[in-house]
Amino acid sequence: MPNGETSKNTQLSKVQHPLLNPPGEFNDALDDIFTKHDPKWSYRDTIARAVKKALGDDPAFEELAVQIIESLMAVAEARARIKADLETIGAHLLNTMYSLKNVMIAKAGDTIAIKRKAASLGFVIFDSALGLKRSVARQYMRCYEAFADNAEAIRTFNVGELDILAAEHVTDEQVAEILAKKKEDPDMTRMDVKRMLVELQKKDAALEDGRIQLLNVHSQLQDAKTALSVSESEAKHLRTELAASARKISDREADLARMDDHYKRKQAGLSNMEKDLADKDKEIGRLTREANELRNRKPDVQYVDKPTAPAGYTSIAESIQKSNDELAEIEKRIAAEQAALEALEAERKKQAAAIEAANKVQASLQDVSASFEVFAAKLMGAQLAVQACETPAQHEPLLEALAAMLRKTVSELDAALGR
Repeated sequence: MPNGETSKNTQLSKVQHPLLNPPGEFNDALDDIFTKHDPKWSYRDTIARAVKKALGDDPAFEELAVQIIESLMAVAEARARIKADLETIGAHLLNTMYSLKNVMIAKAGDTIAIKRKAASLGFVIFDSALGLKRSVARQYMRCYEAFADNAEAIRTFNVGELDILAAEHVTDEQVAEILAKKKEDPDMTRMDVKRMLVELQKKDAALEDGRIQLLNVHSQLQDAKTALSVSESEAKHLRTELAASARKISDREADLARMDDHYKRKQAGLSNMEKDLADKDKEIGRLTREANELRNRKPDVQYVDKPTAPAGYTSIAESIQKSNDELAEIEKRIAAEQAALEALEAERKKQAAAIEAANKVQASLQDVSASFEVFAAKLMGAQLAVQACETPAQHEPLLEALAAMLRKTVSELDAALGR
């Protein structure tokens, strides 16, 4: 209604018609005028069968039956004409109300008070001129506003039923379903229409809840897909880092192999130097023995060959001294080589230990990476299972404990990276 009033609480008197209503059923006063009945009531033979069934076969009621049949034929035709005029009634009442409001708004201003005054004046005119009470006139106008473009509904439903279906929360689909049901069963009452509307609204509400739940599940699946994609990206990055670490370990192993080769060459050189040292030591021993023999020999006049110093030396003593100096130099070189060899050996052991530790870390990280991929997939499945269950709140303590464990792990990793 233009003034915001409704007719939901309108109470209409109830009357019972012995021929038009089944036993125990009641219609509104307006229903008795505007109810659309099945076409069978428009045919004389159908009306005659109904009257004969009601009055029986007693010949005394034959004249009365003819009078009743003629009366009922007139009522059926009149009801059809009045029903056809419902659209005209609602349209003229509504146009009258709008005309009053437009004139008064143009004269006094567009305010709520003026609109209410115009609406009240219109209802007073309807009551005084036509005998239409406020609730009845409101029903006419409300039904026309809601169903002006649905002539089939106006032809099928009575005013009381149209008033129920004119509510804002009633959808076109619900009206269409009730209209189809009304066509199949013309004897549907106003209560039947109201009951069917409630059932349809419950079904629509359940469908809407299901649609919302489906959207939520779809959104959760999209979030899970995004999280899984992030996990896969992180796992791929971890695999890349592990491959880089493996290449570094391989390079260090190659360096260690080269170091081992150098160490072997050094050992071979040291062996040669030790052999030279042994040869020199033997030569010095021989020269020393010869010198001692010469010093301890008694004078004997004989012509014998006199030992002479090697070429380039003035005496044997000088030759021995020179050999001793060379021996000392070789010993120094041997000592330096041994020190270098020991340092190389220590470095080789250090590198081997580092490579072994890196291999262990590499294997451990590979295990962690594989376990993380499995864990991420299982965690995603668990989250979807929790979200899909009817009572996800009961699983919150377990999820909170799991979240605490993950936060602790992340903090430990951050601390390790910070070191």
